[in-house]
Amino acid sequence: MKKKITIVGAGISGLYLAHLLEDMFEVTILEARERIGGRVFSIEGHDMGPSWVWSHHTKMLHLIQKFGLELFAQYTQGDALYDIKSGVERFNPPPSAPSARVHGSLTSLINALHKSLKNTKLLLSQEVQAIEHLDQRVLTQTKEKSLKSDFVIVTLPPRVALELEFLPMLPQTLQTTMATTPTWMGHTAKCVIEFQRAFWREKSFSGFVFSLAGPLGEIHDASTQTKHALFGFVSSNANMQSFQIDVKTQLKRLFAVDENEIIAIYLVDWRDEKYTANLKDRKPLREHPSYGIETDSYSQKVFFSATEFSSREGGYLEGALSQAEQIAQKIKHLQMN
Repeated sequence: MKKKITIVGAGISGLYLAHLLEDMFEVTILEARERIGGRVFSIEGHDMGPSWVWSHHTKMLHLIQKFGLELFAQYTQGDALYDIKSGVERFNPPPSAPSARVHGSLTSLINALHKSLKNTKLLLSQEVQAIEHLDQRVLTQTKEKSLKSDFVIVTLPPRVALELEFLPMLPQTLQTTMATTPTWMGHTAKCVIEFQRAFWREKSFSGFVFSLAGPLGEIHDASTQTKHALFGFVSSNANMQSFQIDVKTQLKRLFAVDENEIIAIYLVDWRDEKYTANLKDRKPLREHPSYGIETDSYSQKVFFSATEFSSREGGYLEGALSQAEQIAQKIKHLQMN
């Protein structure tokens, strides 16, 4: 009889872990949301979470190739704009590291991972409340269900994972480390504006804007094969009550674009996503955090596998895959011994 594994979270970490483990174990995924994907989320084909893949993200590239998905280069041709309250300056930026995006959005990868699962049970709308070590097994408790398994893997960001009740309690040093580890994207709100046409390209702009005037602080081309779009990260001091009006004003200031060119404005405020971030994450990051959290000293039955726990490319999707592979290898080793 196969041993049982309970995975908390159906984001890319949880789905990839199930993909790696379901042949050897009986796997159940508990997902609090009514959807899969976690921070990988799209609206009308637009990535509202992470979107870019780089050439050194070999695990991501391998997975994309494995599922027969296609990449296209991020559009960066043309001049950029520097936007401050006193005016807008056009400039030619230095070349950035080439990046790519997935045709059909990164949700295509999530759906492919989900489809690949043949023996995994996935339960949505199951918010985990507590994880308790029993004599030989681990009890995972939601509002509605109690699952006993041989191993549990928590794929929540560290600060969100701390909101669960662990018995026995996590060591104080580990709690402190997790509490002080920022959630990647936890401070972020992302906006995508879809247009009738890619007018910025017609004017020899790349779509890249760095703004101190807001409400979008950083803007990039977000066009797909069939849709013309820009995306922007929302400034931390943006007025969310007048957000759409302020975005239209900013776009007119930057590109002299007619409001009638706008088809739709989409917004996901990850700061308000309770299964992604909490109040500690609202403070903007000054730089990419140093990620990687060692948790083996706590338990050989309960593991943690969000991207923030990875010392390799932590914060990126590559980090999520790297950490998942490490955890899967540890559990398989324990099973064989």
